[in-house]
Amino acid sequence: MIGLIVTLVLFPLAGLAFGRRSIGEAFLLGAGITGTVLFVAGVVHVPLVIAMVVLGAWTVGRGAWVLKKGFPLTTPHSALPTILMCIPLLALAFGAAIMPLNDFDGRAFWALKAKGIAHERSIDGPFFHGGTHDPRNQYPVLIPLDGAVILSLAHSLDDRNLRWLYLGILAALALLVRERIGRLVSPAAGAWCAALLVWIPQFAVEPEGGALSAYNDIAIAAFAAGAFFDLLDADARKSEIRFGLWLAFLVLTKSEGLPLALVFLAIGAFVFRKRILAPSIIAFIATLSLIVWRLRIPAGDEEDVFRLLPTLPEKLHRLGIAIAAFPRHMLLMPRWGVLWIAVIIAGIIAARLDRRAWLAIAMIASILALYAAVYVTTAWVPSELIAVTADRLLMHVIAPSLFLLAVAGRANRTSAAKPS
Repeated sequence: MIGLIVTLVLFPLAGLAFGRRSIGEAFLLGAGITGTVLFVAGVVHVPLVIAMVVLGAWTVGRGAWVLKKGFPLTTPHSALPTILMCIPLLALAFGAAIMPLNDFDGRAFWALKAKGIAHERSIDGPFFHGGTHDPRNQYPVLIPLDGAVILSLAHSLDDRNLRWLYLGILAALALLVRERIGRLVSPAAGAWCAALLVWIPQFAVEPEGGALSAYNDIAIAAFAAGAFFDLLDADARKSEIRFGLWLAFLVLTKSEGLPLALVFLAIGAFVFRKRILAPSIIAFIATLSLIVWRLRIPAGDEEDVFRLLPTLPEKLHRLGIAIAAFPRHMLLMPRWGVLWIAVIIAGIIAARLDRRAWLAIAMIASILALYAAVYVTTAWVPSELIAVTADRLLMHVIAPSLFLLAVAGRANRTSAAKPS
């Protein structure tokens, strides 16, 4: 119960401390900021206990002051999509309350890192120097740091306290989609997209990557969604600062986050133009901190993607396997249903009607091309790696995909409403 209370109170307050945002966006910003601040503090050798106290005091003071103004209100819409969104979230909450973690990566890597940090109050202590023989020793630790805060405040290393964090990220992602697509397209489109998101089996019930596991792919999808929406809304006040924060969160959440952030920066340069300098500096600080931290601890069996990229020409014979990977997994009905078929059709329709659709299409194509290149260069057997990762990587492009569905859906409703 303490883990639930901490999750529901701490992260939204931390997000509100940086300005008045909707509750979903505040939660995600708070989770990202908490983990990032503690990580950078650990890198520069500020004791994590002191960093937690200072961050907590500032969060409570500033966040409570902003909270007095309330969360931004959204335009009312049909209750049906709201009910449909809540049904799976309530079912998942029931599961999170009574079920321990049972996914391998969650128990062996991510939750264990959170426990190690909570116990040692350090991001480079004995845990990261051979005490656990962790084969994923240099995985980024933003989410484990959030988990360590929850475990520390709960005074318990029971991993059931962490379940609420992962479920909270999914709920916050759904609320972010609801609010931002509602603002960019229409409130009804945002509500239906949020409802659709939480019913996708890969997000909700899959043991590898879903909300009841301790994988970090939903967090990557959420931070990528925040960055994508701030690209679409680049004229908004301080959007470039938030864009930079989302990129920093990506870098510090998973190994895929750094190349993903580079894709966002490349596309963002065309959108923000001179204003891209601020996001670049923020992403650079996060990347430098990650590099410094990794130099201090022993490497596990993680692959250095950037070191392997020069070997791409000699491995081009794998390209066909990599290119075929995502289409094949997109058609797995038990995990995705007809979602990706609908997204492809929506992309064709939306591209003819809304210039912003091209940004979504470019983002999806760039990210999938990046992951295909990684599959080509990897030292793993490509088919085996693809089988266990492709579905989770597809989660990362859910925000631009839902945006295409919303734009196409609005176009169809407008056409239907015109008199014949």
